[in-house]
Amino acid sequence: HRPPSGGRPPSGGAGFGSYSAVKLGGYGLRGGLGGELRRSDRTRSLLESGGITKLEFGHALGDHGLQWEGTIVTVVEGQAKKKGVRPGWKIYMIDGTVVNSSEEIWGRFQEAKWQWRSCFVHFVTDMMAIRAEATRARAAKIQAETERLARLPFEGCHDTRHLDQLKEEFKFQGYVEAPEHRALSLPQLKHILGWTTKHCHRWRDPRTRSKLSIDTMNLHQVNHWLIKPATKEKECAFYELLSKEKQTPTWFVVQWWGEKVSNLLNCLEAHAALRKLGPNSGFWLGAFATRQHALREDLAVDGMQGTSYYKAIASAGFRMLLYLDPKVETMGPATTLNRLWCDIEVAMCLDEPNATVDIGTIQNSKAIIITKGLTEEEQDSEKTAPGSGYKAKEMRERAFNVDTIEKALSVRIQKAEVSTAEDRANILNYIAGRNQDQEVLDEHDAYEKVNKRLRAMFALTFWRRIMAPSGAEDEVMKDIQLKLADALRNDVWRESLDISLAFMAGGTEKIGLLQRCLPPGVRELTLNLNGMNLSDEHLVALASFFPTGLEELQLDLTGNGDISNVGVANFMNNIPPKVRSQSLELKATGVSKEFQDRADTMDGIKHAIYEESQKGNLCTTWTLLPIKDAKGRMLYSVEKSKCY
Repeated sequence: HRPPSGGRPPSGGAGFGSYSAVKLGGYGLRGGLGGELRRSDRTRSLLESGGITKLEFGHALGDHGLQWEGTIVTVVEGQAKKKGVRPGWKIYMIDGTVVNSSEEIWGRFQEAKWQWRSCFVHFVTDMMAIRAEATRARAAKIQAETERLARLPFEGCHDTRHLDQLKEEFKFQGYVEAPEHRALSLPQLKHILGWTTKHCHRWRDPRTRSKLSIDTMNLHQVNHWLIKPATKEKECAFYELLSKEKQTPTWFVVQWWGEKVSNLLNCLEAHAALRKLGPNSGFWLGAFATRQHALREDLAVDGMQGTSYYKAIASAGFRMLLYLDPKVETMGPATTLNRLWCDIEVAMCLDEPNATVDIGTIQNSKAIIITKGLTEEEQDSEKTAPGSGYKAKEMRERAFNVDTIEKALSVRIQKAEVSTAEDRANILNYIAGRNQDQEVLDEHDAYEKVNKRLRAMFALTFWRRIMAPSGAEDEVMKDIQLKLADALRNDVWRESLDISLAFMAGGTEKIGLLQRCLPPGVRELTLNLNGMNLSDEHLVALASFFPTGLEELQLDLTGNGDISNVGVANFMNNIPPKVRSQSLELKATGVSKEFQDRADTMDGIKHAIYEESQKGNLCTTWTLLPIKDAKGRMLYSVEKSKCY
């Protein structure tokens, strides 16, 4: 006896001999071949209620007379009919083994046939239970098919099933006319990305058709699958699907659309915690704030200051978070700065003296934020324990990758990429002061001006991260320190500068770097040299390299105990002649109380120096050096010293 071709079980089987029928009650069973009966809760209840019948089918009595579909008897003939089997019964177990399919039933009957023996079959005879189980099986099959279909990718972002999901979740709330008033709060952004996480398993990358997940998805893909299809009907901004109320931005965010949105959210959460922002604080993100189906309405302007981007930056008080992507296998770091629109957005802060540009990135799944100046918490710490706030800032920023910083210090807008040639021509011609219909130039002095000013802005933000470590024994750090100093010095258009070297080690080394970095055009200078262990010699050297056009000076020398009245007097004798306003902070130095009390104004400190000289405590030495030239000129220097 062999199974039929293809192994498909027949509806019937071979003949069997002998006959017996047993109705089973609620006691444990062991199969005819010794296999232990494994029963579900439902089967156990059937046993206890007498809902299972055991029958023996003999080999010698001919065909067993059963036909079945799945495990349900459909036709009864021969032995089965004589034994009282009825259509609709369920074949539950054969020879002590539970069977779950037509193939398993056929296999068990064939095994008994080949061995010329009887077999014992357990039938479930409770028709109500059989129908209930069949109903559950059909429901499970339908559910499984539904789940299978739900895992299949959508045909595209236009798929009606996908659009229905979007409409159900994101309903139009109302138009907010000014784009600068469409900032997202962090809870709103988390809601968007949370919904995306649950539904993106059916999304595919529009270019590669690879499966998308929230861990790898970038803003281009979110825009393709979520923002544009959801906003198409109303031609609105995505923000207008979340709220009809104005939301003014607290911070303007600059980021590259090719970076992972999970990294961006991580960075925004870290920045919000660092800056102590409330849950309703708004981040302006162009992808969600602009109307993607009518972008030209936001960008068709007379000059950059009319764009929605500039209006949003101004509305945020020129507080900007620049997100720079980390180095990965195929790209980075700082791809953001290779995008022309990103560079121009940052450049919109160049003419705003009070602009605050923080810079964030992700390294080893952790967000690192470089802040311009101290945070609120660090400022409070500095007030109670001088130096602790600056130390906290250095520790917080020390892991920020130097390669990313070097990329920022070499930005070139003319080499940056942009989505359309039209945008590139419009932006670069605007910068160069040329007509929009003129051919764009590859190089122009105006491009370099923007480049140098951007590099100087980045240098100020990265100032403490780079300048705090010593470069004396680290050639790599020394090289980047010199690059940063040169980037700042090359901003010849800068007229105001506020920098701090407070509590940095290596006074002589840092004063040398400070000399190298001061732009020649600075008119207003604020320096914090608190706690640097400077001496009178450092102070005199400092005065000698101030820009010649300097007019206003604020200098904090607190905590430099080796600075004396003599050093202050020599410093005053060597500052540029155009300085008309000056304030010195001399607490915890070696100068007298009279000097400290009068150091907040230029006239006050000069008067204190004069009074000190009248007491005979100071003497003035003039040094004259003839120069051998046709004009007979003389070089001279003035130095004050303590009289003993």
